Amino acid sequence: MKILGIYFTYNSRLKNELNFDATLKSLKKTLNNWRWRNLTVLGKIQIIKTFAMPKLMFRASVLTFDKDFFKKLNTALFNFVWKGKDKIKGLALVSDYSDGGLKMPHLESTIKTQRIMCLKKFIENYHSPWN
Repeated sequence: MKILGIYFTYNSRLKNELNFDATLKSLKKTLNNWRWRNLTVLGKIQIIKTFAMPKLMFRASVLTFDKDFFKKLNTALFNFVWKGKDKIKGLALVSDYSDGGLKMPHLESTIKTQRIMCLKKFIENYHSPWN
């Protein structure tokens, strides 16, 4: 069953294939469209923030990602930024500007933060007009 672009099935292998592999393929295609432009590293990080993160965060709000998917995803993102082998450590790339980093989003932390904030709103007596 497909609801809002996310596939739900009892078969976990098929679910991973339909949701995660398709997302990774779509993400790589989007990044490849930007690869031929001579962007700076900061420009490439901005492309990741603008085009890659929304696709991932939508899926992450409904599904859980496994470690293997994060590994493939980080490989694809770092290959886009560096055009091959990494030039600096990933931690340095994720760090703040004041710490010598380039402020690239850390995917696992971002997804965990989104889930914690959702849980916080659920637990608190949060009043909103649509409740």
